[in-house]
Amino acid sequence: MTNTAAHDPAAIALNPEEHQPRLVLSSHHRGPGVLDRIAVWVNRFIGSMWTFVGVTTFIVVWLFAGNIVGFDKTPWPLLLTLLNLPQLSIMISLQVSANVAERTSDARALADHETLIALSEMNKRQLELLQALAGGRRDGPLG
Repeated sequence: MTNTAAHDPAAIALNPEEHQPRLVLSSHHRGPGVLDRIAVWVNRFIGSMWTFVGVTTFIVVWLFAGNIVGFDKTPWPLLLTLLNLPQLSIMISLQVSANVAERTSDARALADHETLIALSEMNKRQLELLQALAGGRRDGPLG
């Protein structure tokens, strides 16, 4: 099958035996740029459970220590300011990685669909061959 016809469902249906299933990974859809690598790193770091545990522990310690020591009394204005500063850039970075995940998911769905088309066409051909071999008998399981 030619490269131009590789993703054409009609071409796959005509020559299903030539279809080659594709492995689609997120790494295939990431950009090669520095900003793309930074977005991936931020997503891995921010999305880890260890980051969640660390930030949660930090906040709980700050809430008690701020009142006891007195450096940030209730309603903790310094803590709220520090927590709000990085949120915008983190949200943008997470959206970038979500876009990469969406492109990857769409590519996987297309690759799976192409493979299912090829398998379906091969199954139809096998059934036609079996029916031809059965000689058109209607009394058997193929009839």
